[in-house]
Amino acid sequence: MAQTSDFIPFTAFPLDRASALRRDADKMESLLNHPDTDLILIQDGKPVLSQDPQSTGARKLLRLASSSRSAFLPKSSPEPILMGLDDKGRATFATTLPARFDWNDGPIQGLGEPEDLRMAAGIMDMADLAIAGTAKAILDWHSRHGFCANCGETTHMAEAGWKRACPSCKTEHFPRTDPVAIMLAVKGDQCLLGRGIGFRAGFISALAGFIEPGETVEEGCARELFEEAGVKMTSARIVANQPWPFPSQLMIGLIAEVESYDLNIDTHEISQAIWFSRDEARQLLSEAGCTRDGVTLHAPPPLAIAHHLIRIWVSEKV
Repeated sequence: MAQTSDFIPFTAFPLDRASALRRDADKMESLLNHPDTDLILIQDGKPVLSQDPQSTGARKLLRLASSSRSAFLPKSSPEPILMGLDDKGRATFATTLPARFDWNDGPIQGLGEPEDLRMAAGIMDMADLAIAGTAKAILDWHSRHGFCANCGETTHMAEAGWKRACPSCKTEHFPRTDPVAIMLAVKGDQCLLGRGIGFRAGFISALAGFIEPGETVEEGCARELFEEAGVKMTSARIVANQPWPFPSQLMIGLIAEVESYDLNIDTHEISQAIWFSRDEARQLLSEAGCTRDGVTLHAPPPLAIAHHLIRIWVSEKV
């Protein structure tokens, strides 16, 4: 049975997405120009965080007055996208800044700076991180879907940014999220972790792969385990999931029982696969890591769902 995932970064989106309001153009215009509406900024895929020298806590998104956006946004900026409403009905919108936007000049000089989302995730407020991840994903989708896949005509933004419409053939395009099965294979008191091609030295993680058309999550999990490591799954349970805005996946975390310790690694996919005991998995999560054959290995950081899959498994009663 799946449990809540709101302890994992990029989850627990704090706003009401207000999808029923998106088609109401007059309401969107009213919200955009309301003095209490916030506007957050994404530049080159990086959220703009507030530069507050007095702050000692978690970094926050820079929030500007949407009603004043014409004073600081270039005229070519796209229409802001509705993120949602807070519990008091105040709206938050998001938009992009051009890559060459000059932070050293203009009315918002010194107020904020763009930060790499992966790097900033560990120091950001969790609620703001969920909003930033959503904004990055939807804005990235818009940047890559300017033309109709059906007829090639230029599309335009619709429904407060949650749709693109083709004026020529009338095809409607909606944001895409790609499902990924990420699984911790286990047998007895052992779990299987691997190193993907190109992994940073010293890191090891859960196996993963995209769900293919026509597959259930469990079928995709079984296929990926057999393809990458040669192990056959006997059962699986979904234990957590995570939106992953790089660029836009839904990571579906499973713990999968397999029938054998024997491995047959696909070296085109992974460079190494290792069985770890429960105690060794705990070490992987620690700062010291776990040493194997003279090499110190670590689990992914808490930003990644793989970290939490391992933590969930090692905390379960045997």
